[in-house]
Amino acid sequence: MKFVVRENITGKMGTFESRFTVPDLSADTSGLKLSTVILSNQREPVTAAVGSAERFSRKEVRANPLIVGDHKVVPNINHVFRRNQSLYVNFDVYDALPDPANIKQRRVKVTLSLFNKKSVKTFEVGPVEATQLAATRPEAVPVQIEIPLKDVTRGEYVCQINVVDEVGRKFAFPRASMIVQ
Repeated sequence: MKFVVRENITGKMGTFESRFTVPDLSADTSGLKLSTVILSNQREPVTAAVGSAERFSRKEVRANPLIVGDHKVVPNINHVFRRNQSLYVNFDVYDALPDPANIKQRRVKVTLSLFNKKSVKTFEVGPVEATQLAATRPEAVPVQIEIPLKDVTRGEYVCQINVVDEVGRKFAFPRASMIVQ
């Protein structure tokens, strides 16, 4: 997807291009199916959301995967973060198998690792457990992780997220480049 933005007063223009994933939930694959991973450094109250031409109903707000509690996740499209910020990671797991002990729960474990330019792991968080299904997105397990970046050294990184469905014995490990200033 490519975005073109024009500032009306000066006429300056800018572009941004980004990939996103629409998973084929009907395909039989060996890997775990995930939504696009959203990296963010900002959350704002839903009531303060800018750029909304209309007000949404409670049902629409609850169904939005970028709304966590009463805050909206604002995606960081350039993946540049500061050490005085937190990194928010949001995505959904779509095909995790039910926990045999409780069919309304899932057993998904998530770790996040940062690798520097030399492919050396310099930071790791987890494992974080995700067990609850989303109330308004059938069979989706929402994953939300908050990581303070104060202990991360400045530099360029590859952020790798390891997602494991312990019951279904499937995994995924999406990666994204990011910079910490």
